[in-house]
Amino acid sequence: MKKWTFLLDVGVSLVLVSGVSRAQELGPPPLGNDADFVPVSPRSLKVVTVNPTDRAEVVQLYQTSYQASQGIMPGWTGNRSTCTAGTTSQAYADATILRVNYFRAMAGLPGDVILTNAWSLKAQDAALMMSAQGALSHSPATNWSCYTAGGAEAAGKSNLALGADAAAAIDLYMDDPGSGGNAAVGHRRWVLYPPTKVMGAGNIPASGGWAANDLWVIGGSGARPSQPAWVAWPPPGYIPWQIMPRSSGRWSFSYPGATFAGAAVFVQHAGTNLPVTLETQAQGYGDNTIVCVPHGVPTGAPGGDLSFSVTVSNVVVSGQARAFNYTVTVIDPDVPVLAIRLAPANSLAMSWPSTSTGYSLQQNSLARNSSGWTNVAVTPTVISNRYVVTVPIASAPRYYRLSKP
Repeated sequence: MKKWTFLLDVGVSLVLVSGVSRAQELGPPPLGNDADFVPVSPRSLKVVTVNPTDRAEVVQLYQTSYQASQGIMPGWTGNRSTCTAGTTSQAYADATILRVNYFRAMAGLPGDVILTNAWSLKAQDAALMMSAQGALSHSPATNWSCYTAGGAEAAGKSNLALGADAAAAIDLYMDDPGSGGNAAVGHRRWVLYPPTKVMGAGNIPASGGWAANDLWVIGGSGARPSQPAWVAWPPPGYIPWQIMPRSSGRWSFSYPGATFAGAAVFVQHAGTNLPVTLETQAQGYGDNTIVCVPHGVPTGAPGGDLSFSVTVSNVVVSGQARAFNYTVTVIDPDVPVLAIRLAPANSLAMSWPSTSTGYSLQQNSLARNSSGWTNVAVTPTVISNRYVVTVPIASAPRYYRLSKP
């Protein structure tokens, strides 16, 4: 069986090699300057919003927005062998920009970016070039497979992915793994650039060859939103563990026009400072940014909510040194929260969302006794879209949890 490499946005041409297994690679993202940006008028569309400090809202958005942009049929009408870029289904394009707006909303930004056909048509040409060539470049040569001038234009203003397309490519841009120019997480910074209102997207699915994505990120700016003043990833508030930068481990903090030359980043968990490595700084990708890798952050599903206190100090803004503090709380959105309150007759009322099916209420006399959990013999009733049970208060300590078989 052949093994295939997966490449993501490399700034120079890479040759596709079969029979070789290696890790995903990332190269430098596209550079932009003030001359690239064309102001756009605001438009009316459905905006993705969330209160990141509300755990229930974060969970709901993950389930209704993030998961809704997966498993969409591409409906691609093109053909690599005839260099026909074709189109994908509208649902596939919508899923791509929905994933962009999901991440922007989670970062506290307006989730209101739209796709423009003028850019998406050229982005589709660029994605086909990357797929047919089996390589990535922001400046593809005219002898590339399926070369078009419009595709080359798009490639110079876009995040590029090979081995992933649509929503999966957006995930890769946000994680931003790989060596070289990706230490500055430029792909992520373009996705989260606050003034952006318009993008273009081209997608080539994996059937019959390489999947590829072109996300046109440079040029479609509107007015900068008044809030937030700065953008962090992972962001303040609650964040599902599935969308953490688990592959790269890179955390970022962006502030427009700030100087980070003497800045420091501290990350604390459970009262202990984690070792932090600062990445080499590079500007020119959206807002000025500092990037660090805190060591000791779990990459799998947490057993419970995990909070990390972040301090970014000595950030020079308008000539003044400033410090910024925020808390990131990593959660598992697939596990419902058990709400407990006192009830009459010396009892406890416990509830959880009725949309979370298949869970049993369990009790234990010791929180860390993994073999001591037993089901509570009660049958829940549904009240106002929640499962509700009432149990007597025990004379000895009791711990409760929700568990699936």
